[in-house]
Amino acid sequence: MRLLEPVATLCAEAGVPVSGGSFRPAAPDATGAPQTPVAALRCTAEDDSWDAVVTAVRGHRRAGGGGYARDPRTGYDLDSPGDLVFEVQIREDDDGLGGHGPRPIVVFRLFEQARAAADELILWHRRAGLFTVDPPVEDPKARLRRERRRFEHRRAAAESARVRVAEVPAQFAAAAAAIDPSALCFHFPRDRNGRYLRSAVVALARDPGVRPHLRTRWLTARAHGPDLLVGAADLISANQPHRWDLTPWLWRRDHAGTGPTNRWQVEHPDDVAPVVDAMRRSAWPDAFDAAGVRVEPDLLRILAGVPHRHFRAEVTGTWVTNLYTGFTDLAPWRLGAAYRAWHDERTRHGLTTRDPVVLFGLGGLGTARKPKVALGTEAGQPLLRLTYTGGNAVLPHALWTVPADLAAHLYGFVAAQ
Repeated sequence: MRLLEPVATLCAEAGVPVSGGSFRPAAPDATGAPQTPVAALRCTAEDDSWDAVVTAVRGHRRAGGGGYARDPRTGYDLDSPGDLVFEVQIREDDDGLGGHGPRPIVVFRLFEQARAAADELILWHRRAGLFTVDPPVEDPKARLRRERRRFEHRRAAAESARVRVAEVPAQFAAAAAAIDPSALCFHFPRDRNGRYLRSAVVALARDPGVRPHLRTRWLTARAHGPDLLVGAADLISANQPHRWDLTPWLWRRDHAGTGPTNRWQVEHPDDVAPVVDAMRRSAWPDAFDAAGVRVEPDLLRILAGVPHRHFRAEVTGTWVTNLYTGFTDLAPWRLGAAYRAWHDERTRHGLTTRDPVVLFGLGGLGTARKPKVALGTEAGQPLLRLTYTGGNAVLPHALWTVPADLAAHLYGFVAAQ
């Protein structure tokens, strides 16, 4: 322990709590027997989400001056050959991406100087604070202006609906004939300026007998200049963010009379006043509480602008920004019905519902499995959580965002009945 005293002193001066203890190396010794525990300094997170161990070991300088390495079987024996160096190991709770056990090693470094080892531990201990950001708070006036632009564009498009129907397969003839041009133009996805979202492909109708994870022919609508062009395309149903076969009142004249409970999941706009008030203040935890939606701790930390893990703290700013952007049009009170619609469809086709369904991505990582916000259920309530997936399946936006016709009432552009 005497060898570690300089590290302990430097950490104490920096306000980083460390304590003396022991550490048993995981690898067996050169004979294959378990190694004897060695003296160590330990530091643990207040919430026990990570723990760090500093030990003195024998190391060997790498060829070319690339730092030190140590033999896991003999390095902890200070009577073995080599230079005396300090080993820092840090383990942190896995958040679902690692795949190397519940608490994998996220930092492993060897240092020649006690100061360098102490600095590594001090910086790690302060890492969350270094990358904490202030969550964005949207200006209510700016939001109102944006929503008004959207509404004016929607209303103008609906009043002079320009929908062209290209030649479509015979199987979609009836669906194409049932299109309500005004409804389709009003509800078509918009960009922040209120114009048609040029990248959007709205999937209107398909053969309902085809499993959603398979590619199949769809009746589609997309922006083409000032018009909406209705045609056909081969799409994987589960991957379509703008999938409207589950919400036919958005585009079919024979569903125009669908009541507000099915369209909005509320009978009257005033029923969601507490939720909407919190949303306008960007107070999302309050909005979720008012809507009866649970949020897992990792996502709550990101909502608060705090790194959910020290190891990935540098992506916090990106994740916080993308999280709040993704929540811009979220309707928390619709999440329960949205999850049931997704669950029921998959159940009908004999597909698993074990994993949550993705709402949107957070970006920031170049890994094969991407960080995303997903919807599941817990104790009968909707649960928002952080997940990692390499797939492209998403929950259709029309199921979980604020419906355009409801937004017109919520912002006072149309008088509530």
